[in-house]
Amino acid sequence: MPKNKDGDIVEVPPKDEEELMLEKLVFGDLAGLESNLRKVDNLYDFDDEEEVVGELDESGDDSDEFDNVQDEDLFFIDEGVHENDSDQMEVDASSGESDEEDSEEEMSEEEDAWRDSDDEKLNVSLTSSDRLKKLKKTPEDDLISGKAYMLRLRSQFEKIYPRPLWADQVDQERDENSSDEDIVLDEDEGQDNDQQNGKQTAALSKLLSSTHQFVITKQLKLISPTRISITRLKDANYQKLSKGAVQAISFHPTHPILLTGGFDKTIRLYQIDGKTNNFITSYYLRNCPIMSSHFFPQADRNIIYAAGRRKYMNKINLNTGEIEKISRMYGHEQVQKSFESFKISPQGSFIGLIGNSGWFNLVNGTTGQWIKGFKIEGTVVDFDFGFDESFVVVVNSAGDVWEFELKGKLSSKSETRILRKWSDDGGIGITKIKLGGRNSSRWLAIGSNTGVVNLYDRENFDTNAQPKPFKTVENLVTSISSLTFSPDGQLLAIASRGKRDAFKLIHLPSGSVYSNWPTSGTPLGKVTSVVFSPNNEILAVGNEAGKVTLWRLNHY
Repeated sequence: MPKNKDGDIVEVPPKDEEELMLEKLVFGDLAGLESNLRKVDNLYDFDDEEEVVGELDESGDDSDEFDNVQDEDLFFIDEGVHENDSDQMEVDASSGESDEEDSEEEMSEEEDAWRDSDDEKLNVSLTSSDRLKKLKKTPEDDLISGKAYMLRLRSQFEKIYPRPLWADQVDQERDENSSDEDIVLDEDEGQDNDQQNGKQTAALSKLLSSTHQFVITKQLKLISPTRISITRLKDANYQKLSKGAVQAISFHPTHPILLTGGFDKTIRLYQIDGKTNNFITSYYLRNCPIMSSHFFPQADRNIIYAAGRRKYMNKINLNTGEIEKISRMYGHEQVQKSFESFKISPQGSFIGLIGNSGWFNLVNGTTGQWIKGFKIEGTVVDFDFGFDESFVVVVNSAGDVWEFELKGKLSSKSETRILRKWSDDGGIGITKIKLGGRNSSRWLAIGSNTGVVNLYDRENFDTNAQPKPFKTVENLVTSISSLTFSPDGQLLAIASRGKRDAFKLIHLPSGSVYSNWPTSGTPLGKVTSVVFSPNNEILAVGNEAGKVTLWRLNHY
């Protein structure tokens, strides 16, 4: 008997009629159990016409447009025997199993998403309703198996609703990709992969050794400061799109080869000609979402550096296809916990890394070994190397700029010499800094999280005075994420990934912003990375959708 909190017995009232009825509906009763046990033998016999018709409707044939059409108008009966059909199996009119065997063989290439073992035990009568008579293949068809019933339903559905063309195209592309990349023998899998990688490396080496290179003119062609002529080319990576935002793009220093990298952990290489932009090869970096990637400046080395939010950097040798991990900090791991933000100096002597706790670290561009660390106040947000590698500029979020000397033999014990320390004019919330100029570091651009970009002319810097910008660009309103100078120093591209189509081109030395491009209809998307080709002719813009659009600067 139930008891309350005090331990007293509580009397439970008897169940009323409504409670008994609900209990029977939910749990059943003995009489219902005995009745259902008697029906076990006939559990799979569908004598009820409504039950079979309901199953047909669920299978997809719920349209009424064929109700008034005669059966002979929908199907035809081929009773003739041709010479080519002499070897075919005879049709058993009572079961129709031979027809379904042929259909099953045709449909076996594509597995069903769901299979029910009870279908094999089911028998369906095709004479029980007018709807089911439409599934008959011969006048004598009556009982068919559940599996044959399913195949006939599917066949009728495909006649009414033909397979769309886009589905065939997807299957064809999947088959081509699998035949090219995924088919390997189990016993020789490692050998086949080595052979495939060897072929890709050989093709890439042949391309790198060709004479087809960027033509870089020594004579400077002055560009108009008011209007720019630009033409859109075929997207660089339309043959192999990235599966995520394009975080890094870089041109080979001498050959028309572009690399892309992003959070899909894959480096992809394309041969850029503006028309076909053939896909060359790719390198998958396991467990390393890519945030920065650059070609090594020395063209004969053919090396790519790539890194993400990891405690190492990947070094890819294009001549051999080998991938090496670099993490030689040797006791300085606490101030360099991630290699995600790095830049390579113009001649490749140094690789700069943004560390934590106000540290900026230098490593050897060839060996990756740690050389020297520079400590500043606040948090390092960005840096850039001088063109002649004689100095490096480092900026913190408050707009304080340090210029460190890199001349002479650098070592951990050598004195850190500060060439100049100054503050960005009105700068707060600094995000990017960039040096530019033709064979010099004349121009300096500093971007902030408000979208403002200050432009400085370093030739007019006074050692004893606070530098003042000659131009302040306020065309963007969201945080600056990209600052890129053209190799000849006449153009500066600024972009923000915080808003769609937030991109501007600036002419130097006038500092004027081009108003005729990009327009409101220019399909840039949310820009994540920007780069100019070494000969100034091509501008590549990557976005969050995984595309890299190419634009030809007609002036060059």
